[in-house]
This record gives sequence, C-alpha cells and structure tokens, in this order.
Amino acid sequence: MLKKYIPVFVCFSIVLLFTFSSISNSQSKHINTYPNLPAPIAEEKILITSAGQATESSIMLSIADNLNLEADYRPRALDTDLYDYKSVVIMLGFSANGLSHTNRSFQEELTRTKQLVKEAKLANLPIILVNISGLFRDNSQSWKLFEQTAPFADYFIGLKNMKNADNSIKILRENSVPVTLVTELDDLQTPFNSVFR
Repeated sequence: MLKKYIPVFVCFSIVLLFTFSSISNSQSKHINTYPNLPAPIAEEKILITSAGQATESSIMLSIADNLNLEADYRPRALDTDLYDYKSVVIMLGFSANGLSHTNRSFQEELTRTKQLVKEAKLANLPIILVNISGLFRDNSQSWKLFEQTAPFADYFIGLKNMKNADNSIKILRENSVPVTLVTELDDLQTPFNSVFR
C-alpha cells in the first residue's frame, strides 16, 4: 500500500524543491521599488544641488516649479548653506565640462558633497538622491559620488536604464533607502511630489 504513494511523495518533493529554489533566485534578482512614497518624508523649503555638476540638475527645479514647491537651485551649495532649508535634493552626475566652470577639482567636488550630506544628516534634513543621467553619465566619478551619498539618503529616484542598477540597488538596500526607478523623465513628477505631499 505504501508503494502506491511513493510516486506522489516524490512528485510533491520535487515541486517543493523547485518552488523554494525559484523563490530564492527571484528574491536575489528582484529590485524592490516603490512607484512613489506612501507618505511624505520632507518639507519645503528645498535646496536642489548637484553632485558632479551635470547639467541635468536644473530639470529638478523645473519639476519643483511645476509642482508649486518652494525650492532654490544652487549647484555649488556648501554645507554652510543649509541653514535656510528643510530638505536637500542632490542630483547625481559627473560632468567634466560642468566641473570646469567651478574652478574645482573632482576631489574638491567629492569633499564638498561629503560635507554637504554629513551636515544635512546632523541637521536632520531629509536627503533625496536623484540620478536621471541614466547611461549618459555612467563613469567612475559618478559612481564615486553615488557611493559617497547613498548611505546618507532617505529616498532615491533614478532611471531604469542605469548601467549599474543592480549594484546601486544593492547599496541602497543595505542602507534601507526606498527606491523609485522611472522609465522616462516625464515620470519623475509623481515620485518627487510624494516626497513632500
């Protein structure tokens, strides 16, 4: 009588084995993202600044204006400039051309960014990291800026076509940073609005 049920037990065991292996594989490759934040985490007045001096930074000011958010765009803001703000938006993306207009070296830009995020954390200001450069600013300098700022972030918004998406998500996950990845620039407005409202 027991021999009759052996094929059933074998099949059941194989199904369980495949189920658990597929769950563990899908969890390791799955990127847990949010379409937007479930509740606001920041307040106005907003400082929008750059880490790397890429020109895309000014796009966030336009989005903030469209959403009627009170924001200033200061691409070269220092840690001493935070006294007047309640939240910080940092646009990631290294541009050699943009940096050449600041009379600053990349190492000085890295130091400025590091001091800015540390001071923002000390002042309990939420830090929103945004990387909308996608593949266009995929360089070692942009990656260093990301590594420098990610541990301090409260929220990250990026494009799905980032070349280092898996590595970026891994670092953000390790630091418990919620992530929203959008397909196009037009999709930025909803997650950015959710930060404040």
